[in-house]
Amino acid sequence: MEDTRVITNLRRPELEEWLNSEELQRLHAADGSAVTCLNALLARVQKTKTS
Repeated sequence: MEDTRVITNLRRPELEEWLNSEELQRLHAADGSAVTCLNALLARVQKTKTS
């Protein structure tokens, strides 16, 4: 999370909760960086906009 840069209206704890949601598929690359499935991320954004 330290290297994540986002333009958002969410505070850091809210952003971390959102990113750690079971709805997002994440894994760690060999270099230790986090990788998030773009399709899952876009689906989460669309769901949030309609809620």
